[in-house]
Amino acid sequence: MSRITLDIAENFAIKMRSTLQFSLTEPINVKTVLRLLGVITSYKPLSDSLYGLSLKSSDDRYRFMLVNSNSTRGRQHFTVAHELYHLFFDENPQPHFCKEGQIDESERAANMFARAFLMPQAGVMKAIPDDELASGKVSLTTVLNLESLFGVSHMAMLIRLKELKLISNPLFEKYQAIRVTYEATLRGLNTDLYQKGNEGLIIGDFGARARELFEKEIISEGHYVELLNKIGYGIEESGNSAGC
Repeated sequence: MSRITLDIAENFAIKMRSTLQFSLTEPINVKTVLRLLGVITSYKPLSDSLYGLSLKSSDDRYRFMLVNSNSTRGRQHFTVAHELYHLFFDENPQPHFCKEGQIDESERAANMFARAFLMPQAGVMKAIPDDELASGKVSLTTVLNLESLFGVSHMAMLIRLKELKLISNPLFEKYQAIRVTYEATLRGLNTDLYQKGNEGLIIGDFGARARELFEKEIISEGHYVELLNKIGYGIEESGNSAGC
């Protein structure tokens, strides 16, 4: 695939926000985004190393996503945005598994897109106090407030601030080492963002759509069974597993 620069990823994020009629400053609710885009999504417990997966039909009519409910809510939001890149912008779309430690061109592009989509530059800068912008020293309180505002994990926000050159490397390392739930609690912030959740949540008619795709021969039997097993429908696969 061609190399996706940060500017291109930012433009993709702006394009999707525009399509969904979101401004370039407001926080977004990823569940609302999934509903607006018609992405049928299931939140289920997965292994710690698997954040989620996505799959779309060959005619682009149907899109599916699975999100690990054992991840923190902040991490889940990032996973959704990451998978949206693969579903809507990836040059070589295919059944995709988002795993810990994956580093290739496609994953790097999806991560840049996710950060830009969830944490738009204009919105982040608007929420930082003027004196902190002027001094170049964004406080920890502001970082935690930004995480709460945009619904992202501590690490995602730190990487975005560094990417936008709003915090230095030493400050990044200092803030990375904190106990985030403890520090958020001290400041009276809701800590749900740093906890797991959403187990069993299904957005859209997952099972019915999967069956329709299979009956129309848009997806293989292996992919159909895989989807149903992933959302807990209890169907055991009898044939060969469909790889990604």
